[in-house]
Amino acid sequence: MKILLILLLAAAPASAEWGVAEGAAASALLPMRAEISVIGQAPLLSLLAARDKASQPLAIGGRNFLATVVFDSNWDSWFTLKPAGGGFGAGAWKETDLAAGAVYKYQGLELKLKETDGVVSIEAAGGEKAEITVNALFDRLYKDSLQVTFGGIVTYAVFRNLEPLTETEGSVTLRVGSDGLYYFSVTRDAQIAAAPRWLLAINGVLYGLRVDTAALLFVSKPIEMAKLYFEFERSRAR
Repeated sequence: MKILLILLLAAAPASAEWGVAEGAAASALLPMRAEISVIGQAPLLSLLAARDKASQPLAIGGRNFLATVVFDSNWDSWFTLKPAGGGFGAGAWKETDLAAGAVYKYQGLELKLKETDGVVSIEAAGGEKAEITVNALFDRLYKDSLQVTFGGIVTYAVFRNLEPLTETEGSVTLRVGSDGLYYFSVTRDAQIAAAPRWLLAINGVLYGLRVDTAALLFVSKPIEMAKLYFEFERSRAR
């Protein structure tokens, strides 16, 4: 069977958010022939709790931490480090800024951080040192987060995102392309509270996300296939 696959790479970062005007324009291109169906859901609290499972454990300076990445409004990645036992004390640094180095302090422990060629080195007093590759953090997120397959063809890892600085809540969808690269996009909750954000279309069916007060909803809607154009996702080498 011939498979027609169109990736709807919606909502470019920051200056090109998917808004009312763009939604109306897309609707004009998509003659719909059925109502939106909820094909699955995940409780927001469960997705948030799963974030720690998809983080990289790190022991240094006699303490245990969790490392992962989060994304800002421009979809730029930030390296984060927090105590494994929970509570206050998390730190976050934009990945591109870590090349200049940073200092993380937690309960008398001082760690020096620096990224070189995608490897974050973390050094404690006395020379104790650990290294983490940012790509390994993406691997953990993809492998250990909730996975959702649309149309039996395209699989996304789905996980919650808390933007650094603003703490704006949202979700990230991360997939592996046929070229072996990671492709991801960030969807703020506010973008999908009233209407879905469509991620892709397969064989005449749109698949995407909506959110309600307690759950992230996975939704679909049949369409009459038409020529579409959406902005690209962000890509990253694995």
